[in-house]
Amino acid sequence: MAHIDINMISNSLGRAVDFTLILPTKTSPTLESNYDAKTNTYYQNKRNKKYPLLILLHGYLNDEKNWGRYARAEFYAEENNIAICMVNGENKFYMNWDHPVTKDNFFDFIEYELKDFLYGTFPISPRREDNFIAGLSMGGFGALFHGLTNSKSYSAIGAFSAPYTEMKGLGLDFKKIIGRKTDIPFIYMSCGDKDGLLKDNDDIHKDLNEMGISHLYNVVPGYAHEWRFWDLELERFIKGLKRTDPYKEDSPRGV
Repeated sequence: MAHIDINMISNSLGRAVDFTLILPTKTSPTLESNYDAKTNTYYQNKRNKKYPLLILLHGYLNDEKNWGRYARAEFYAEENNIAICMVNGENKFYMNWDHPVTKDNFFDFIEYELKDFLYGTFPISPRREDNFIAGLSMGGFGALFHGLTNSKSYSAIGAFSAPYTEMKGLGLDFKKIIGRKTDIPFIYMSCGDKDGLLKDNDDIHKDLNEMGISHLYNVVPGYAHEWRFWDLELERFIKGLKRTDPYKEDSPRGV
């Protein structure tokens, strides 16, 4: 596994931004016993193969490191041959904010500038069918907001314990965002039955049903707003993805 911490200047944000990229590499069970460093070109042989990408969003008061500290995002990336990019969205809900001094254009950064950098720099596929977005709590809302607003860019959305009531009160209604769109990605959403945001998730489920949007809603008994639940749901989401990328047949693999 290649763990790459990146800090770069962003035009969209008007400042430097941190994000972490996880790229699968060789794993211990796949190391060759007769390896010859002088002749082996394992990585060069793969240069025309592109990894699928999961953009993974953190929650309020967290940062891009938390998915690796409290959950096994890196393990799931390695096991399932998928690139995962974790972005520091501060506490801005991954949206554009009209600020008179700073540029808090997190939507533009993720949807355009970040992807331009990732697709142009690393072996990552730009195809819609190879791109996914997911997140927890604030990041769950962000995943839905990005996936529904820029629906042509993703084939699946994962939203775990997403808030909705307050955001809807600000005019961020998923019904309005969807409108007449017909290219909606597959949506997987989940919440623990002891989570204070359960009603918010019930309301998202209700709105999607009223619009006839295909989705899967999973209420999991025994969990509150907690990392054990989000780790469980991240694995469930990744393993449930419908993939067509060249690494699909090698996933999952031993780590």
